[in-house]
Amino acid sequence: MLSKFNKNLFNEPLYSEEGFIPYTYNGVIYKLWYGKIGNGIKPPVLVLHGGPGGNHYNLVAFQALSDERTVIFYDQLGCGNSDIPDNNRLWTAERYFNEVEVVRKGLGLDSYHLVGHSWGTTLATAFAYKYPEGIQSLSLNSPIVSFPHYLQYVSVKLKALLPKNAAEIIDTYEFKSQGDKKQYEKAVMEHIKRFVVRTWPLPEPMKRLIAAKNHQLHKVMVGSASELNVFGNLAKVDVSEYLKSLSLPILLTCGEHDLCTPEFTQWHHSLVPHAEMYVIDKSAHMTPIDNPVSLLAIQRQFLAMHDK
Repeated sequence: MLSKFNKNLFNEPLYSEEGFIPYTYNGVIYKLWYGKIGNGIKPPVLVLHGGPGGNHYNLVAFQALSDERTVIFYDQLGCGNSDIPDNNRLWTAERYFNEVEVVRKGLGLDSYHLVGHSWGTTLATAFAYKYPEGIQSLSLNSPIVSFPHYLQYVSVKLKALLPKNAAEIIDTYEFKSQGDKKQYEKAVMEHIKRFVVRTWPLPEPMKRLIAAKNHQLHKVMVGSASELNVFGNLAKVDVSEYLKSLSLPILLTCGEHDLCTPEFTQWHHSLVPHAEMYVIDKSAHMTPIDNPVSLLAIQRQFLAMHDK
């Protein structure tokens, strides 16, 4: 049970193995970092982090599952401990979808569970559709499989919940490049504290995430610091049809105050009615940070139900 775990499991990564997987793309060889935790007999878990431009550090709480199974993190190209090439042409959703298969092969995963968070759920959904063999279950934590849907129906509602003229300040700065930078940063921070992470002061995993973030990659793929507006390569990415076609066991979770709102997550559930869905209380987007005990209890039970 999670109550037996040292709280350090939610803060400090305890890798039992680290290494690099070679990844050849357009004739260039890159290195993708991976870290393994635990060696339990149950099927392993491969965890896909968010961003884009993020890293695995804020998801370290998932290592609490390592008493029963191996938990595997990997940093996407351009992120964290992996190679960080200076080539904006690499930052496309489709290339990332196929990158995961290189990792799976490199790790020799033949039967495993796939877990994603935020942008990692977009990645996990597309990958599960393209390379379904061996995946025992799919867990989508704070899911976003359609950025057009998010922009049309979700971000507008989030903006309406911001105090005073914060939304106007954000939109003016991001759409028109006008306004005071300090006021903009203050407005973005209002959004972050309401919908991204509610644990302050920030714990070490969040500090590591922020310190290692690839801002240029994020700018190319998202285009804004707030993520309430998406101008980059993700703006038209929609893998909802991929999700609808999946028949494997699916878990959907989101935070009570998540920027991927419970309503938005319910829309995902409407695409896959056979999925299980849970709302994590006292949490925003960073559920592994705000309420890891509740999230991991749900995740543990779901994986146990679908081990083969």
